[in-house]
Amino acid sequence: MKRFWILSGVLLTAACGGSAVNEGENYGDLLASPAGLVLTEAEHEVGWGVAECTLCHNLENIHLVNRTTLSIDVEAIHEQTLDEGLAGCATCHGTNGVP
Repeated sequence: MKRFWILSGVLLTAACGGSAVNEGENYGDLLASPAGLVLTEAEHEVGWGVAECTLCHNLENIHLVNRTTLSIDVEAIHEQTLDEGLAGCATCHGTNGVP
């Protein structure tokens, strides 16, 4: 049992203090997909037709990294996402099959 606690302590200590960067959710360059930023059923099978995007997507964890080849202000887009909340999702990504 003593070995367990020593090993646990070593592993926990080794895991601390890293310089991990939260790169958020990664769906690649959406602009390169057939419909661009607008979601399609083929691309979003599991969530298609669901109006409550935050059931699967944490707004704090999206739009953190520019995955496009364009020069965009990803920080401003992230802030806009937080400000607008769910109301802003459809503006860029379409209705997700919700009437």
